[in-house]
Amino acid sequence: MKTFIFDIDGTLLDSVTMYLLGLQKTMRRHGQEFTLDELRFSNGIPSTVTMGRLGFEGDAVAPAVKEWTQDSLDFVDDVDWFPGMKDTLVALRAAGAKTGIVTSKNRDQYSIDDQRFGFSHYFDTIVGAGEAKRNKPFGDPILLAMQRVGGDVADTVYVGDTATDAQAAHDAKVAFALATWTTPQPGPEFDPIAARLQTPADLKQLL
Repeated sequence: MKTFIFDIDGTLLDSVTMYLLGLQKTMRRHGQEFTLDELRFSNGIPSTVTMGRLGFEGDAVAPAVKEWTQDSLDFVDDVDWFPGMKDTLVALRAAGAKTGIVTSKNRDQYSIDDQRFGFSHYFDTIVGAGEAKRNKPFGDPILLAMQRVGGDVADTVYVGDTATDAQAAHDAKVAFALATWTTPQPGPEFDPIAARLQTPADLKQLL
């Protein structure tokens, strides 16, 4: 593989719980109580879609997303890179690989992560929600990231942890590598899985 494209939450960062707790807090403010498990559907889909499923419509969606983003920051201190990920990214780039991010975060949400974790030092491009014609689970944002870095379908892998990530990779016709540190027991909706990564270092075997 020559091009490695990554999801963020649950793949690069151990951050899924932060966003679930933030969303729980936001919904509580709006008079609705959810368990974290009931909100896990939000992992891997655009924030606007999440809020739509939770009952926000029209002009109420954008303010609700901003609330969620702000509420999530209350739990940011517990978020960090998965062990070994930064070293692996450095090794991939040193070997000549192109790297990118395709995320369901919007640019404001991405910027918060970038300021703290310095993604710009490790990735050649970022495609956020709304930048491609269609978001994940369609393959459009992966194809856009590939186009930006000069990647080829046959030599590209998308690394993610959700069924939405897998479906996007399949739609883009690129290989899908599963981050089993977040999803150790994937369902059939993930198939086919080109590589089941036990640690980030396993990515170097795909070069």
